[in-house]
Amino acid sequence: MNQAPMTDDVLRGQVAIVTGAGRGLGRGGAVGLARRGATVIAVARSRDELERTTAMAPAGLVVPTVVDLADPDAVDGLVDALEAEYGQIDIVINNAGMLPFEPFERTTPDLWHTVMQVNLHAAYQLAWRCYPAMVARGRGVISNVSSGAGVRPFILETAYCATKYALEGLTKSIALEALEHGVAVTLTTPGAPSKPTSMTEAEFRALPDEERARYADDLDVAEAFAWIGGQVDTRLNGRRLDLHGLGALVRARGWGLTTVEALQRVDRTT
Repeated sequence: MNQAPMTDDVLRGQVAIVTGAGRGLGRGGAVGLARRGATVIAVARSRDELERTTAMAPAGLVVPTVVDLADPDAVDGLVDALEAEYGQIDIVINNAGMLPFEPFERTTPDLWHTVMQVNLHAAYQLAWRCYPAMVARGRGVISNVSSGAGVRPFILETAYCATKYALEGLTKSIALEALEHGVAVTLTTPGAPSKPTSMTEAEFRALPDEERARYADDLDVAEAFAWIGGQVDTRLNGRRLDLHGLGALVRARGWGLTTVEALQRVDRTT
């Protein structure tokens, strides 16, 4: 992606939460939403990675926020703090995930519950806490990041696949209920090779050049998330959008990309 970043201020005054924002798809989401003027609460465990995300975005619009989503009390505390400071949350991007590669017999109950909390329950918590106010306003965006593991099984990924299958069902069910309330609820999937979910930025940088070149740049999805954040068209509800494809389409068509064309070109709903 070589063209200049796309910016406008259509989301100015809105508050977005992006989880897993220290690297990968979440970094792209945080930077993209900030480029459209949103105040972005960028959530991750690593302060260093969050600071790098913040440095890529327009000054003052990304708020690096260290939270361990494995702790359900910390997730509730995050929402309490944001509601006290900002009053409302307009956009929720649930992207954080952990992917332990373990055979089923080594997927212990402790590991299982941790993966469930980070990948599924934290997404449920954030959506559940923010959804009622969105319904009351008649407007809001909730978008949950899935993957190929949400529609087909993989060896060594039993816990991860279980969370992604469940996330797909959760999202599609909320999307149906949200239709009459004007809240846009969508799924996304990478659509191109992205950095491994649990690989830290330092680990990625240590890879050989040819290995790093296999993966798409974090910011290739910035325009995709920014477009999703600006949409209130409930025809998107329950749809599963290809992030890298959508990003390329937005860069080609501009922010005026219609819902109809997006669905024709990058809908991967199964």
